[in-house]
Amino acid sequence: MDKQTNPTASIRLGEIACYSEIGQKANQEDSIFPAIGEATANQRVFLVCDGMGGHEHGEVASACVAKTVGEKTAVLPLCTTAEMRTVFETALEAAYNELDAIDTPPSTGRTMGTTLTFAACCSDGVLVAHIGDSRVYQLRPGAGVVFRTRDHSLVFDLIAAGELTEEEARDFPQKNVITRAVQPHQERRDRASFNVITDIRPGDVFVLCSDGVVEQLTDDDLCRLMLDHDTLDNRIRSVAEACRLQQTRDNNTAYAFSIEGGSVTAQPEVKVEAVKPKGKKKGHTWVWLLLLAIIAALALFVIKTQGGDAKGDKQPAQTEQHNNNAPLRTIKHK
Repeated sequence: MDKQTNPTASIRLGEIACYSEIGQKANQEDSIFPAIGEATANQRVFLVCDGMGGHEHGEVASACVAKTVGEKTAVLPLCTTAEMRTVFETALEAAYNELDAIDTPPSTGRTMGTTLTFAACCSDGVLVAHIGDSRVYQLRPGAGVVFRTRDHSLVFDLIAAGELTEEEARDFPQKNVITRAVQPHQERRDRASFNVITDIRPGDVFVLCSDGVVEQLTDDDLCRLMLDHDTLDNRIRSVAEACRLQQTRDNNTAYAFSIEGGSVTAQPEVKVEAVKPKGKKKGHTWVWLLLLAIIAALALFVIKTQGGDAKGDKQPAQTEQHNNNAPLRTIKHK
């Protein structure tokens, strides 16, 4: 049996590329971390935030959250996904506090806000966190989309419930209504959804993007452009050009990084002993069958005498919304 190692330990990034365009809007409400041209060879933390269009100071909110969360997580040395998550949650609280301070006194009516997507390359995988409808994709040559975040949006909830298809959702009148956002003065602050990605291979490409990209390109389009045999910078430029050709009205922004490989921190090898089939024991088979029948009858008796149906005693499985600790609400994004 060939010795297997963990391909996610000490992930080595290849290329890093990004772009951000204003579209046909009056101002740029998307923000990224690190800023264009500021990513280093050792960069391991990336963010894309989309200020909530139609709200006051959306660009202020996105810039504040991207900068605060980015700077507080990027200083961490190489660590585990669990350690990074702890630092991220502290940084997110700091970003909420910053927004509260900026928006003082609280705005009347519509208030500033932003989505957030976050990816951090750690020693044991990639930690992904998101709030809102900006996305993180993991793309793989020959396989296409192997991971995609689940939007916190009305249409995504309808798709999950089987009420809409993804094709119908693209033209749905309320497609820009989101159910989570980073906003000041929330009675209960919206929390991020987390994913830890451990199936990572050389050649994989991670893409963080705002909904201005998602609304113009299908998943197949994104795979075709981002998995092309070209430099990552040229690939991300082709995404920008595709959005431009679609005459997108919205800001559109994307950050991408490729996986080159990594020097692997060897994991303890788990050896599985081959189990030799034992010969059947002769005799006494009827004794075991009788004992099993008695045990089954006793179990049935206990269930019936304890108040009937076990289904009624089960607690409902926790959903993402339960874990959010925030009341369900909808926010008009655009």
